Amino acid sequence: MSDDNFGLKSIRDRFVKPTEVSTTVEIPEAPPETNQEYEIVSVNDISPHPNNARKGNINAIRESIKSNGFYGVCVVQRSSSHILIGNHRYLAAVEEGLTEVPVIWVDKSDNEARAMLLVDNRTSDLGTYDQELLMQLLEDQNNEQDLLGTGWVEDDISKLLDSISDPEPPEGWASFDEDLKTEHTCPKCGYEF
Repeated sequence: MSDDNFGLKSIRDRFVKPTEVSTTVEIPEAPPETNQEYEIVSVNDISPHPNNARKGNINAIRESIKSNGFYGVCVVQRSSSHILIGNHRYLAAVEEGLTEVPVIWVDKSDNEARAMLLVDNRTSDLGTYDQELLMQLLEDQNNEQDLLGTGWVEDDISKLLDSISDPEPPEGWASFDEDLKTEHTCPKCGYEF
């Protein structure tokens, strides 16, 4: 059966007008090709980048390695053997006595390597926390196990809780349902405010 048998064609013709839509979709450029190779290497074959401006907390990373093992990799410029990403993870691993670490070798010019070093540190700075979710994660971890290996301590939780909770008013501070002293009186009607 055709649409004409039920009168659909005439209805479509009267009420549904064909529309022409034109749009330009810009196709983004592909990200730069990354020539990289994964390998487990001796800690003696690579070194921290001499121009890494970030000062990491080696003790917290060591605690994490002791509790959780070594996770992640060091991203290393092949031509210099300098670590671009994971400098402090490497230093903590060496201090913990690891003799090998996982590495991703990248073929980058010195300018590209410097950019990687900078962006890795900067993007970390730009990140923020969902404070309430973080608090929940920390409380769950503390209740079910402990905070060892998380980089957090009990004092951090107290400070975080203080920063996200409503502050308590000073002692003796009048609340809205109490009689509040007023400083001004309207001379015409006597209203105090």
